[in-house]
Amino acid sequence: MKGVFFGCTTRSNPLLIEPLERFLELAGVEYKPLGKDLCCGAPLLLTGHMEEAREQAGKVRESAEGIDVIITPCPHCYTTLKKEYPHLLGDENPFKVVHFSAFAHELVKEGKITLKKELKKTLTYHDPCYVGRQGDGIYEEPREVIKAIKGVEFRELPLSRERSTCCGGGGLLRAYLPKLSRTVAEEKIERQVIPLGVDGIVTSCPFCYVNLAEGAEGKEIEVYDLPSLLLSLMEE
Repeated sequence: MKGVFFGCTTRSNPLLIEPLERFLELAGVEYKPLGKDLCCGAPLLLTGHMEEAREQAGKVRESAEGIDVIITPCPHCYTTLKKEYPHLLGDENPFKVVHFSAFAHELVKEGKITLKKELKKTLTYHDPCYVGRQGDGIYEEPREVIKAIKGVEFRELPLSRERSTCCGGGGLLRAYLPKLSRTVAEEKIERQVIPLGVDGIVTSCPFCYVNLAEGAEGKEIEVYDLPSLLLSLMEE
């Protein structure tokens, strides 16, 4: 049985959760929504509240009873569930944790979803920190999904994969220093994305999507959340 852990940012934003739920429906994915009101505990870990984080991890694990695979769209949740929970709780997870970009790649590769529409745009991809250079190096899967879209020309950012720069939304920076967080996003758009001559940038992290979208305000650059982009190409 699959479970989906949406995460706080996705769950609280209709622009993120509704397309993801619809995508899973069209893809024929049977799943149990996990932890409706639960945070993965990443903010607690980042602020040093270890006991509270351990308690939170226990609650999430309890909500995932009977689940073999947990899919999450959030790199922070992905890393916390996969790598931190075994340390916090002292044993291995009874489930596998999969990031949405890798799951979507599997669906495309196996022909379980069809991207019907053509998109005549030039796109690039932003690597989220927690599934990229600070995570498991999930680099090729999202790129292959984007390249599978008919009509898309893909261009690589000058700083990508292991050398990718943060969007400015992670590590609680957006929560504690919102102006600096936005500046980081604006500089990424202005210094890396615009000079590349692309129409838009895709990311597979809710934090990155929200922050980069703010950084791109007033500029002729579209910011795409991967589930939303794929959904738009699946529906007639």
